[in-house]
Amino acid sequence: MKQVYCLSGLGADYRIFKKLVLKDAELVHIPWVPFDKHDEIGCYAQKMSAQIPGDDPIILGVSFGGMLAVEIAKIRTSQKVILVSSAKTKDEIAGSGGGLMQFLIKHNMLPAGLMKIPNSVMFKKFGAATDDEKALLTSILKDTDTHFVKWAFKAMQIWGNTTYTDNIIHIHGTDDHIILSEHVKPDHWIEGGTHLMIYNKANEIAGIINNYI
Repeated sequence: MKQVYCLSGLGADYRIFKKLVLKDAELVHIPWVPFDKHDEIGCYAQKMSAQIPGDDPIILGVSFGGMLAVEIAKIRTSQKVILVSSAKTKDEIAGSGGGLMQFLIKHNMLPAGLMKIPNSVMFKKFGAATDDEKALLTSILKDTDTHFVKWAFKAMQIWGNTTYTDNIIHIHGTDDHIILSEHVKPDHWIEGGTHLMIYNKANEIAGIINNYI
Protein backbone atom coordinates (compact mmCIF):
# COMPACT_ATOMS: atom_id res chain seq x y z
CA MET A 1 0.00 0.00 0.00
CA LYS A 2 1.25 3.46 -0.86
CA GLN A 3 1.92 5.96 1.86
CA VAL A 4 0.96 9.62 1.65
CA TYR A 5 2.83 11.86 4.07
CA CYS A 6 0.62 14.61 5.46
CA LEU A 7 1.64 18.07 6.66
CA SER A 8 -1.19 19.87 8.42
CA GLY A 9 -1.99 23.57 8.65
CA LEU A 10 -1.28 25.97 11.49
CA GLY A 11 -2.91 24.85 14.68
CA ALA A 12 -4.13 21.66 13.03
CA ASP A 13 -3.03 18.07 13.45
CA TYR A 14 -3.90 14.57 12.24
CA ARG A 15 -7.58 15.15 13.11
CA ILE A 16 -8.04 17.40 10.09
CA PHE A 17 -7.38 14.39 7.82
CA LYS A 18 -9.70 11.91 9.52
CA LYS A 19 -12.41 12.02 6.82
CA LEU A 20 -9.96 11.74 3.94
CA VAL A 21 -9.90 8.16 2.62
CA LEU A 22 -7.70 7.38 -0.37
CA LYS A 23 -7.77 4.31 -2.57
CA ASP A 24 -4.96 1.86 -1.79
CA ALA A 25 -3.08 4.50 0.19
CA GLU A 26 -2.32 5.07 3.85
CA LEU A 27 -2.15 8.58 5.31
CA VAL A 28 0.89 9.15 7.54
CA HIS A 29 0.77 12.36 9.55
CA ILE A 30 4.13 14.09 10.07
CA PRO A 31 4.06 16.03 13.37
CA TRP A 32 5.78 19.37 13.79
CA VAL A 33 9.39 19.25 14.91
CA PRO A 34 11.06 21.86 17.16
CA PHE A 35 11.77 25.16 15.44
CA ASP A 36 14.36 27.86 15.94
CA LYS A 37 13.02 31.40 16.17
CA HIS A 38 15.28 32.40 13.28
CA ASP A 39 14.09 29.59 10.97
CA GLU A 40 12.62 30.62 7.65
CA ILE A 41 10.16 28.36 5.85
CA GLY A 42 12.92 26.85 3.72
CA CYS A 43 15.02 26.01 6.79
CA TYR A 44 12.11 24.46 8.63
CA ALA A 45 11.16 22.50 5.51
CA GLN A 46 14.55 20.77 5.68
CA LYS A 47 13.80 19.67 9.26
CA MET A 48 10.37 18.38 8.27
CA SER A 49 11.78 16.65 5.19
CA ALA A 50 14.08 14.62 7.42
CA GLN A 51 10.98 13.09 9.05
CA ILE A 52 9.69 11.74 5.73
CA PRO A 53 11.29 8.36 4.94
CA GLY A 54 12.05 6.64 1.67
CA ASP A 55 12.61 7.78 -1.89
CA ASP A 56 10.10 9.62 -4.08
CA PRO A 57 7.46 10.14 -1.38
CA ILE A 58 3.96 11.42 -2.01
CA ILE A 59 3.43 14.52 0.14
CA LEU A 60 0.11 16.14 1.01
CA GLY A 61 0.27 19.62 2.52
CA VAL A 62 -2.66 21.64 3.82
CA SER A 63 -2.43 25.44 4.27
CA PHE A 64 0.94 26.19 5.93
CA GLY A 65 1.84 22.54 5.45
CA GLY A 66 1.44 23.05 1.72
CA MET A 67 3.98 25.87 1.73
CA LEU A 68 6.42 23.59 3.51
CA ALA A 69 5.69 20.88 0.93
CA VAL A 70 6.58 23.34 -1.86
CA GLU A 71 9.98 23.90 -0.25
CA ILE A 72 10.53 20.20 0.47
CA ALA A 73 9.94 19.41 -3.21
CA LYS A 74 12.89 21.65 -4.07
CA ILE A 75 15.38 19.75 -1.93
CA ARG A 76 14.39 16.12 -2.52
CA THR A 77 12.87 14.03 -5.26
CA SER A 78 9.16 13.48 -4.68
CA GLN A 79 6.65 11.48 -6.68
CA LYS A 80 3.81 13.95 -6.18
CA VAL A 81 3.27 16.98 -3.98
CA ILE A 82 -0.37 17.81 -3.37
CA LEU A 83 -1.41 21.16 -1.94
CA VAL A 84 -4.86 21.73 -0.45
CA SER A 85 -6.07 25.18 0.65
CA SER A 86 -2.55 26.52 0.33
CA ALA A 87 -0.25 28.73 -1.72
CA LYS A 88 2.63 27.93 -4.06
CA THR A 89 4.30 31.37 -4.04
CA LYS A 90 4.52 34.57 -2.07
CA ASP A 91 2.20 36.25 -4.58
CA GLU A 92 -0.63 33.86 -3.82
CA ILE A 93 -0.42 34.94 -0.17
CA ALA A 94 0.34 38.61 -0.84
CA GLY A 95 -2.69 38.82 -3.10
CA SER A 96 -4.93 37.70 -0.26
CA GLY A 97 -5.02 41.16 1.27
CA GLY A 98 -8.57 40.72 2.48
CA GLY A 99 -7.98 37.28 3.95
CA LEU A 100 -7.54 36.56 7.63
CA MET A 101 -4.10 35.05 7.11
CA GLN A 102 -2.67 38.04 5.27
CA PHE A 103 -4.30 40.46 7.73
CA LEU A 104 -2.61 38.79 10.69
CA ILE A 105 0.71 38.56 8.86
CA LYS A 106 0.64 42.17 7.71
CA HIS A 107 -0.24 43.61 11.09
CA ASN A 108 1.65 41.06 13.20
CA MET A 109 -1.52 40.55 15.21
CA LEU A 110 -1.37 37.19 16.90
CA PRO A 111 -1.87 37.49 20.68
CA ALA A 112 -0.86 34.32 22.49
CA GLY A 113 -4.44 33.30 23.22
CA LEU A 114 -6.12 34.35 19.98
CA MET A 115 -6.03 30.95 18.32
CA LYS A 116 -7.50 29.31 21.43
CA ILE A 117 -10.69 31.39 21.49
CA PRO A 118 -13.10 30.11 18.82
CA ASN A 119 -15.85 32.56 17.88
CA SER A 120 -18.34 33.15 15.10
CA VAL A 121 -15.86 35.18 13.03
CA MET A 122 -13.23 32.43 13.27
CA PHE A 123 -15.78 29.78 12.36
CA LYS A 124 -16.89 31.78 9.32
CA LYS A 125 -13.35 32.46 8.11
CA PHE A 126 -12.41 28.79 8.31
CA GLY A 127 -15.73 27.62 6.88
CA ALA A 128 -16.88 25.66 9.95
CA ALA A 129 -20.67 25.63 9.55
CA THR A 130 -21.97 22.49 11.27
CA ASP A 131 -21.78 21.57 14.95
CA ASP A 132 -19.35 18.79 14.05
CA GLU A 133 -17.04 21.15 12.17
CA LYS A 134 -17.16 23.76 14.93
CA ALA A 135 -16.38 21.12 17.54
CA LEU A 136 -13.41 19.87 15.53
CA LEU A 137 -12.02 23.37 14.99
CA THR A 138 -12.55 24.25 18.66
CA SER A 139 -10.74 21.10 19.78
CA ILE A 140 -7.81 21.68 17.44
CA LEU A 141 -7.45 25.35 18.37
CA LYS A 142 -7.43 24.56 22.08
CA ASP A 143 -4.45 22.26 21.52
CA THR A 144 -2.57 24.76 19.38
CA ASP A 145 1.03 25.64 20.25
CA THR A 146 0.74 29.43 20.08
CA HIS A 147 4.53 29.90 20.08
CA PHE A 148 4.74 27.78 16.93
CA VAL A 149 1.91 29.68 15.29
CA LYS A 150 3.49 33.07 16.04
CA TRP A 151 6.78 31.90 14.57
CA ALA A 152 5.05 30.50 11.49
CA PHE A 153 3.15 33.72 10.78
CA LYS A 154 6.42 35.63 10.91
CA ALA A 155 8.04 33.06 8.60
CA MET A 156 5.20 33.47 6.11
CA GLN A 157 5.62 37.24 6.23
CA ILE A 158 9.14 36.95 4.84
CA TRP A 159 8.56 33.94 2.57
CA GLY A 160 9.91 35.05 -0.78
CA ASN A 161 9.19 31.98 -2.87
CA THR A 162 8.50 32.54 -6.58
CA THR A 163 9.12 29.07 -8.04
CA TYR A 164 7.87 25.53 -7.59
CA THR A 165 8.44 22.10 -9.09
CA ASP A 166 6.27 20.73 -11.88
CA ASN A 167 5.05 17.74 -9.84
CA ILE A 168 2.85 19.94 -7.64
CA ILE A 169 -0.92 19.49 -7.76
CA HIS A 170 -2.80 22.42 -6.22
CA ILE A 171 -6.41 22.01 -5.04
CA HIS A 172 -8.26 25.05 -3.75
CA GLY A 173 -11.78 25.99 -2.70
CA THR A 174 -13.85 28.69 -4.38
CA ASP A 175 -14.98 29.98 -0.97
CA ASP A 176 -11.66 30.09 0.90
CA HIS A 177 -11.55 33.15 3.17
CA ILE A 178 -8.08 32.50 4.59
CA ILE A 179 -6.05 32.27 1.38
CA LEU A 180 -8.38 34.09 -0.97
CA SER A 181 -9.50 32.13 -3.99
CA GLU A 182 -9.21 34.99 -6.46
CA HIS A 183 -5.46 35.21 -5.99
CA VAL A 184 -4.42 31.58 -6.41
CA LYS A 185 -4.03 29.54 -9.57
CA PRO A 186 -4.80 25.94 -8.65
CA ASP A 187 -5.00 22.91 -10.90
CA HIS A 188 -8.39 21.96 -9.44
CA TRP A 189 -11.21 23.95 -7.89
CA ILE A 190 -13.60 22.60 -5.26
CA GLU A 191 -16.89 24.42 -5.68
CA GLY A 192 -17.94 25.95 -2.36
CA GLY A 193 -14.76 24.70 -0.73
CA THR A 194 -13.56 26.62 2.32
CA HIS A 195 -10.27 26.51 4.22
CA LEU A 196 -11.67 23.50 6.10
CA MET A 197 -12.51 21.55 2.96
CA ILE A 198 -9.91 18.82 3.61
CA TYR A 199 -12.42 17.80 6.31
CA ASN A 200 -15.87 18.77 5.04
CA LYS A 201 -15.31 18.02 1.34
CA ALA A 202 -12.96 15.12 1.85
CA ASN A 203 -14.66 12.83 -0.69
CA GLU A 204 -14.28 15.33 -3.53
CA ILE A 205 -10.66 15.96 -2.67
CA ALA A 206 -9.96 12.22 -2.38
CA GLY A 207 -11.42 11.73 -5.85
CA ILE A 208 -8.93 14.19 -7.32
CA ILE A 209 -5.95 12.83 -5.39
CA ASN A 210 -6.74 9.24 -6.37
CA ASN A 211 -6.35 10.20 -10.02
CA TYR A 212 -2.73 11.17 -9.39
CA ILE A 213 -1.50 8.45 -7.05
